[in-house]
Amino acid sequence: MSNNSNSGTEQGIASLLAPVVLDMDKAITATQQSQDELGKEIERLVAELELFTDIAEPPRLQPALNKLTESRKRLTLANKLMQQTQARVQRIESQLSSSSPTPSS
Repeated sequence: MSNNSNSGTEQGIASLLAPVVLDMDKAITATQQSQDELGKEIERLVAELELFTDIAEPPRLQPALNKLTESRKRLTLANKLMQQTQARVQRIESQLSSSSPTPSS
């Protein structure tokens, strides 16, 4: 009876966690896509600002260029962390799906 009770508890926990894990995975994917778009926009802005650095009397673009470059570095780091988090979420999803029976349609 103890095995049956443990199995029921595991299935109960898995059924509670599965939707949360799926929602997290979707949110991580959406955030990664958003950050990819942001990264592309930063790249575009950096390229445009670099065109103006050759002007004889350029406006004070260097501080903005430095900030964008630093933002790009932080974005890259955040993307790496999110990829690691998504890998963990996918491992949890895999463990949950292997421990819970497939619902019949």
